[in-house]
Amino acid sequence: MKRLRLPLLLLFVLNLMACSSQLLGPQVTSNPVSNFEHLWQEYDRLYGPMDAKKIDWKQVYTQFRPQVSNQMTDAELYAVMTNMLDVLDDNHVYLRPVASTRLPWYTGGILGRTPVRDYDETVVKNYLTESRTITHEFDCGKLPGNVGYILQKGFENDYSTYEKTMDSVLTYMNDTRGLIIDLRNNGGGEDRVAQYIANRFASQRSLSFTARLRNGPNYSDLGPALRFYTEPAGRFQYLKPVVVLTNRSSFSSAETFLLAMLQNKQVVQVGDVTGGALSDAISRELPNGWLFRVSIADVRDASGRNLEGLGIEPTYRVNNQPDELKAGQDKALQKAISLLL
Repeated sequence: MKRLRLPLLLLFVLNLMACSSQLLGPQVTSNPVSNFEHLWQEYDRLYGPMDAKKIDWKQVYTQFRPQVSNQMTDAELYAVMTNMLDVLDDNHVYLRPVASTRLPWYTGGILGRTPVRDYDETVVKNYLTESRTITHEFDCGKLPGNVGYILQKGFENDYSTYEKTMDSVLTYMNDTRGLIIDLRNNGGGEDRVAQYIANRFASQRSLSFTARLRNGPNYSDLGPALRFYTEPAGRFQYLKPVVVLTNRSSFSSAETFLLAMLQNKQVVQVGDVTGGALSDAISRELPNGWLFRVSIADVRDASGRNLEGLGIEPTYRVNNQPDELKAGQDKALQKAISLLL
């Protein structure tokens, strides 16, 4: 999950204030038809990657609206709504019915379709020659051959603590010949934290990605591009070779972190394609109390490519198999180690 980047949050609030009557509209009576209409309309006017993903959302309405009636049950409405949201193929999208319905929470994209079973933290720990727990989402250690290892589980911690944390970690890694940063199963979090960590590996200022908000009724109506840069930060930087490990459950701020890291010439990516969910997202509520989340930005890498639904391709693609993990082997980690020896 990703929290709104501060500049995007300010722009979104300003857009909301400028067209509040369009975005909020009159209070709606809650019934299956009105709830379906509300859900479709919110994605129609807010969903940022619609044009980039070439989705004909009006055709989607034509397909699913005839399936809705005021006589249907909550379960039937849920089925139609989630089938419609499947079209977006977006890891940030969710639908959360109220508890009284006893319906499951829906998650879109690959996270909702396919369990990712190519990573086991216990297997990784067996490779380490020493380890330290820094925070609940930040472990580090060393691997054979004096290779450093950081397990970055998320980017949720308080931004104000990270300069001291990274000073400590990078001092510990100072004598290593190279470093592995493990982003597998990292679902993102606080963008400022992700970008600050990436900056501790930068030797120069480089564009890492851009983001634009929907600002009009057409799917191609996007606001001015906000540019995000990777640049040296902190008292010192780690400039030795770095391998970043990823899988399909690396998404959101983990992906914008990776885009920032890949601007540094000493960094390569190993593992599987990332989840392809880079946009910021906001939560909204239907008239019946069900919650849903909408991706609101068009995010592109430094070359201008939109990677929503596609993900970031690794430099070296290595897919762990469940039977290999059961045997205690992490082929992606082994490849990363070999690149640093």
